Amino acid sequence: MTKASIVQRLLDKGTITAEEAVILLKTETINIPMYTPNPYYSSPDWTGTPPVWCEDNTTTSNID
Repeated sequence: MTKASIVQRLLDKGTITAEEAVILLKTETINIPMYTPNPYYSSPDWTGTPPVWCEDNTTTSNID
């Protein structure tokens, strides 16, 4: 069953007019928003040594 066959059946029954059939059979264009990447993002540099985000607090101080 296609859209055209349904419209033809409705036309044959007199349920819709020819003008309404043309409107129903027109292809609709839908505007889909395009993906735009974040302009402030810079890809990481994976070639060097990665940064260390932790610290070592296990050092002991010299108490006299």
